Amino acid sequence: MTPESALHAPETGSPPWAQPGITAVADARALIDTLRSRDTLVLNSADGDIGYPLTPQTLRSRGQGATIGASIVAASPPCSDLAEYHRGLGLGPERLYCPRVLSPGIPLARLILDDTDLLGRIRSDRVLRRMVIAFKDRTAELLLERLGLFPAYCSPSASAYEVANDKLAFTRAGPRYGFETLSMRTATDAQALDSAFRELSELYGDGCILRLPRGAGGSHMCHARSLRAARRGWERLRRLGQVLVTPYVPPGLVLRQVSTHGIVTPRGFCPLVFTDQLVRKYRYRGGRVTYDWAPEEVAAVSSSLQAVASWLRDLGYLGAPAGVDGFLIRCGKGLRFLVLDPNIRMTATMMPWAVAVTLSEAAGRRFVWQVESFVLAGRAITLRWLQQRLGTGLINAARLEQGGILPSTIARPRTSPLGVSRLRAILFAQDADHLAHLRDQVRWLGLLVR
Repeated sequence: MTPESALHAPETGSPPWAQPGITAVADARALIDTLRSRDTLVLNSADGDIGYPLTPQTLRSRGQGATIGASIVAASPPCSDLAEYHRGLGLGPERLYCPRVLSPGIPLARLILDDTDLLGRIRSDRVLRRMVIAFKDRTAELLLERLGLFPAYCSPSASAYEVANDKLAFTRAGPRYGFETLSMRTATDAQALDSAFRELSELYGDGCILRLPRGAGGSHMCHARSLRAARRGWERLRRLGQVLVTPYVPPGLVLRQVSTHGIVTPRGFCPLVFTDQLVRKYRYRGGRVTYDWAPEEVAAVSSSLQAVASWLRDLGYLGAPAGVDGFLIRCGKGLRFLVLDPNIRMTATMMPWAVAVTLSEAAGRRFVWQVESFVLAGRAITLRWLQQRLGTGLINAARLEQGGILPSTIARPRTSPLGVSRLRAILFAQDADHLAHLRDQVRWLGLLVR
């Protein structure tokens, strides 16, 4: 066995998709079984969370994507050929529930509540017994009550979700519970902003980040390298709510930009997968999954996760998914994990991870994989065109073990300029070089807008 193949070989007795020393396999299997079950309805879109991009461009694609869920809720059905392609790979769904009327800015849970016919269809489905909701706000609580379904992996209250995702509350909890966060100040007025910027920009010497207490995917934040830039950013953000100031950490200090995904249980934080974040201009684009995590890296991250789990349990957030983002940095002779952001919900990586588990089991091998969103200018993307352009680059059930590109969602927003398409893809590779090649194939499809 070569050193490279040894790197990608699973531990003895461990499933091929498990990251050694990271994945809590029993908890991972329990989640997979729930998502696959025919009696589970899945609302995978976290559009009830603050910061979710509820825009005309994402209006119809919410809840869509490659999934293992047998029954799902989505804003609209995917293209029939894409759905058939997913089914050919052993993916779902069998049943799809969509509201009749869509409206920008209105989360799916609200649209379902307002659709009497859809509510009746779901209630009349005698197979359904439980429901997984990615993010639970008060509207989602009402939806569960109206449908009479048991909350699976979403039993905490809406108020627990709200507090757990507040970045200021999260930062203040760090010293009490033992996880390290960046210093954070509130800028209630111009004087407070100036004071916070002068103090915090000195820590790493490259300015500060301004952001709101709530937000997802890098929304509502900016990097200010000077006090003048901070004042401009503050003027823009304060119209939306309270502005927080935190030091900017230069990339040269960061060993890994980490995103963790797991389940909060009475035993603590049970990880599903650790990913390296893909970020472009501070906006989240996706994550990469590898198997090269050193034991000391795992230990540094895991210690913080258990401390975060203690805080979440005290908030009443238990038996539900959670994600935590942060920087793994070296300090002296050791490693530190700076915890930056709480994503206390079913993260956008969890369903692609579940798909990766399914295809890895079917192929009987481990994949290096990543999920990424692309906005491409050029010819409008369709599955048929992708099949013509990518050929054997697309993942295929007949040669699953070779890996390839899996289109998860394909969208050409009605309000977009001619030829602008949104593609979310999961890339399954044999090694790091193959992964880079697959990504290049996607980028060659058109001009990468973002």
